[in-house]
Amino acid sequence: MEKNRPTRIFIVEDDEMYSLILKRALEQEGYEIHIFNSGEQMISSWDEDPDIILLDYYINSNLGIAMNGEKILRFIRRISKSLPVIALTAAPDITKATSMLKLGAIDFIVKDIEGLPNLLKTISQVLEAGKLREEMVKNKVMIKKYKQHFLIIVLSIALMAMTLLWLFS
Repeated sequence: MEKNRPTRIFIVEDDEMYSLILKRALEQEGYEIHIFNSGEQMISSWDEDPDIILLDYYINSNLGIAMNGEKILRFIRRISKSLPVIALTAAPDITKATSMLKLGAIDFIVKDIEGLPNLLKTISQVLEAGKLREEMVKNKVMIKKYKQHFLIIVLSIALMAMTLLWLFS
């Protein structure tokens, strides 16, 4: 994610009213929101580079058959293994939740007013985890750099010690 732009969240949801409720709530938190009525529509806008995707499991289309959330998630995982996807559903079906989690969704939230605080909390945790991962990567690079410097210093000391022993022997 670019540091100069707000977190970009894609909402893939066919319920227009719920999409607008989510959009308002998330924009109040400072997120940039893009709403898509189908997975196909979201895929066509993939180059807008989402940071998080909120994905409805059951999606209907005015055009007829549309990809359901599971198929969309499979597509997303082929492109990105690490992009956070939060599955949404109106029906708390444990079978669907389990299948979405197995495919790599990070959470499964029921679409209702009580679920909104959970969704906001999950998004916040995802962003915090992302920051920690970035920090760990930076730390690993620094550790590798310091290990290299340490090795050079140790080798230099060993070479000086060998030279001194050779000179005074």
